[in-house]
Amino acid sequence: MTVPRLWRAGVAAGVIAGVATVPLLAGSAGTAKAAQTVRAESAAPVQLTVLSISPSYAMPGRTIVIKGRLSNNTNTAMTGLGVRLMSSTAALSSTTGLEQFAAGTSTVPQDQLGTTLQVSRLRGRHAKTWTIKLRASGLRVTCFGVYPLTVQVTDASGSAVAGDPIPMPFWPDKAHSCPQTARPDRFPISWVWPLVDIPHAGPCPGLLDNSLAPSLAAGGRLSNLLAAGRQYSTSARLTWAIDPALLDNAATMTEPYPAGSSASCQSGSPRPASQDAKNWLTGVVRATRGQPVFVTPYGDVDVAGLAQYGRLTDLRRSFAMGQRLAGQLLSRGRLPAPLPAGAKQLSAVAWPADGIASPAVLEVLGAMKISTVILAMPPPPPGVTYTPGAVTSTVDGVGTKLKVLLADNSLARLLASRMVASRKAGTISGLSQLFMAETAMIVAEKPAMQRPIMVTPPRRWNPSKSLAEDLLTDTVTAPWLRSSTLSQLSAQPEQKVYRSVLRPHPAAELSGRVLKAIARLDNRVALLKSMMIGRHDRLSHAVYSIESSAWAGQHAHHAHVLLDHMRNFVTSQFAGISVGGQHVIHVTLGGRVGSVTISVHNSLDYPVRVGLRVRSSNNTVIARQHPPHQPYIVPAHSSAPIKLSVNATQTGKATLKLSLRAPTGVLLPNPPDKPLLMEISATNLGTVALVICAAALAVFVVASAAQAIRRGRPGPGQSEKAPDPAGPPGTDPAGTDSPGTGPVRAEAARTGAVETGAVEAGAVEAGDRAVFTSRGPRMPDSPAQPEQPDKFDADRSELSPVGRGPANQPQAQPGQRPTEESQ
Repeated sequence: MTVPRLWRAGVAAGVIAGVATVPLLAGSAGTAKAAQTVRAESAAPVQLTVLSISPSYAMPGRTIVIKGRLSNNTNTAMTGLGVRLMSSTAALSSTTGLEQFAAGTSTVPQDQLGTTLQVSRLRGRHAKTWTIKLRASGLRVTCFGVYPLTVQVTDASGSAVAGDPIPMPFWPDKAHSCPQTARPDRFPISWVWPLVDIPHAGPCPGLLDNSLAPSLAAGGRLSNLLAAGRQYSTSARLTWAIDPALLDNAATMTEPYPAGSSASCQSGSPRPASQDAKNWLTGVVRATRGQPVFVTPYGDVDVAGLAQYGRLTDLRRSFAMGQRLAGQLLSRGRLPAPLPAGAKQLSAVAWPADGIASPAVLEVLGAMKISTVILAMPPPPPGVTYTPGAVTSTVDGVGTKLKVLLADNSLARLLASRMVASRKAGTISGLSQLFMAETAMIVAEKPAMQRPIMVTPPRRWNPSKSLAEDLLTDTVTAPWLRSSTLSQLSAQPEQKVYRSVLRPHPAAELSGRVLKAIARLDNRVALLKSMMIGRHDRLSHAVYSIESSAWAGQHAHHAHVLLDHMRNFVTSQFAGISVGGQHVIHVTLGGRVGSVTISVHNSLDYPVRVGLRVRSSNNTVIARQHPPHQPYIVPAHSSAPIKLSVNATQTGKATLKLSLRAPTGVLLPNPPDKPLLMEISATNLGTVALVICAAALAVFVVASAAQAIRRGRPGPGQSEKAPDPAGPPGTDPAGTDSPGTGPVRAEAARTGAVETGAVEAGAVEAGDRAVFTSRGPRMPDSPAQPEQPDKFDADRSELSPVGRGPANQPQAQPGQRPTEESQ
């Protein structure tokens, strides 16, 4: 086996933690360490590698075939080398003892089995393959258990110079072949098969990057997982755990999409529709048809972190959104059902990151009708020398009972190793053999007590296709195991071994600093959503991407990168909406009433719904919008006009400050250095013009009357005759003045005309003043009063949604400067 001894020692000692493999984000430290280990082992003069073991367990009447490779790492030829098998009739007694033996850190007395296979000569820098066949009877054992078997290389003197340990399970052919204990019944074992990836969704259309494409292609991580799971889904009775965000991102790739756009949604690289994504999605639907499936919250958000820091709204919404999307894409019901769920339903199961949960987490999950939770198995209590069963229960903070399924720690550590991603035959064989031995050891620790076993690989597991298939093959063929679904596993009897399966202070969650920053960002995102028309799921997807469990622990810096990206996006969206054009608009009213038209500009790719707020520096100037109390819809890449009616109760100047606000009434953030100001100057030019016009009219009337007198008009008691066309107006045919057309009549007519003109001028002036009242005209001698609109207050003078807006605010007094509303 090519699994380095140093790596095995790390597994045995628990040094290698079950850290999820994150594609494209894994640090180089682990890779460099593994490379150093391989180089150190390669530097040994002789290297022994076990390439395959078939079958992976011994049984009476069978022959075990072991194949391997012997390498000479020197430049000098070697002679007298041999390959032999060593074993012991004493079985390994515990999981810890098994891991120590596999790591090469324990001393187990062993005897040679059979003869040594001689290698006459091995040239420098060359290798030879070898094959050894071993009959099961050669082990000289009869009881079920895991036995130490070692392949050794000897030199010419017969001393061992290299070796590779093989933990070999033995299964008796008869139920009572062992005098100590009977052959155990099969233990139920259940696999959770994860299809989870890092977040790829951002606030812009398309994807944040194109790293998902190679994973979905043939030979990629997700392609391999789907292929192996689809092949063994029925026989191994897999339970699929799927992140709806992954399905959503793959669905995005089935059509042309941009990847890698900036925060302003520009400069994204156009990508064609992916056939690999289409094939993968189709394969998921077919592989999971009729099989148990549960989904994570959208983006696989950090359930423990969100619950601890009070982000319960995001937690609930991410679950609901994930269930809705997965139900659509997998042709299943939207609402999950308790185990056992139907073939066309999602299972109501939660799997917190790293199997960590606090009482607050369980309380939230219970409120969402999730009745089963998958957690990591705690260390055995004192006095318990065996691995407890996977089925138990607990209660949340409000007394609701939840079923708890515990994942085996030794198997989880093994599957979380970085060596799982190796494509070397020796590494794959070694990991598969160790997995088989681990399951046998769990059973052998207390064979008379049947205990269910649960296997949970890392969420973003990255095994080779060969390893994934080998592990599932071993699960199906092992005679001490019985494949079970999650529903079948949860129906097993519960074991009350642990006082608590919860961890009040999880260590592998998102930091409080990140979650608090997201909470502040959420307020701006909610404001942006309120003015957007139509669905705005992308904004929620982007927030859930920041809250993903993929960024817990050592990958926290990626959460900060996404957080900054989202902040810049929100800022750019608010910057795309503005009111007016210039920084300051100067308006002069030719009187104390007038109208002004301004525009709301929308440079975004989608329509928005906004309102307007107007604040005056002088309460003698009032501005109203027409129509009042109605938000405006501004189409994408266009402008919408807004007409303001301006009234002034006296002449003078005032500054109006115009701000946009969402339909909810909250002001939109504007650049602090560019507020829109409107300077209003109210004058009496309109009244003066009307008076002048009235005076001119009076003069015109007087002049017309005088001219009529001069031309002659019938006096009192005389009948009016038609004038002689030959004579001038107002004269008789002889050319003398007509009786009764002297200066006295002309003065009377002139005087009457002047009085009439005065009345008309007064009427015009009164009408001019009536413009400034809202309750009808007032007399000219009435004292000037400020306009009192019906129930007018500061916010009623601005644009706001129908039926909303602040009410019962104090009325500003004449001469008093209104208080500026906080934004």
